[in-house]
Amino acid sequence: MKIIDHGAWVKYKPDKRRIAMDAPANAIFAKRVSDGVDWYDYVRPNFYLIHPRPTTLPEYEPPGEPNFKPGSVICNVYRHPEFDRDFIGTAVYDPTRFVPCNQRIIEITDYAGTDPHAEFGGKVYDREAGTFTVLVRPPAPPSPIEQRLFDRLDAITARLDQLERKING
Repeated sequence: MKIIDHGAWVKYKPDKRRIAMDAPANAIFAKRVSDGVDWYDYVRPNFYLIHPRPTTLPEYEPPGEPNFKPGSVICNVYRHPEFDRDFIGTAVYDPTRFVPCNQRIIEITDYAGTDPHAEFGGKVYDREAGTFTVLVRPPAPPSPIEQRLFDRLDAITARLDQLERKING
């Protein structure tokens, strides 16, 4: 499986002069940690592959080369604090579907399945090995009420064993 790591992304607030006039007031912005590139600038060429602009518009500029290969699966990866592991959040074909705040973005270029989210979503991602696995959770400890019941059952079982030994001699 060929996986391309597009880096870690964090939320930020851009300079007001840089925000497009048509951006909603509640827009969320993310930038890549390694070089500060804005997420919307990064995915814009892929957006125009999916939603082409009319080339007759006076301000038309051909989009640059896409940063994601068309047909690739794009996944956001987040660190789960309880398990101290990386998990796949969403797995989609369209990178404009999310804004990766405090997440890593990976691209799977050779996926041949039909439902990437069903196959990758919620799985543990091992960056070193490039593998995706289901998290096997250890059984939860018993609640205080359950523990009292178990203790009581143990006491009853011990008493029954004692009585059987007395009867059977």
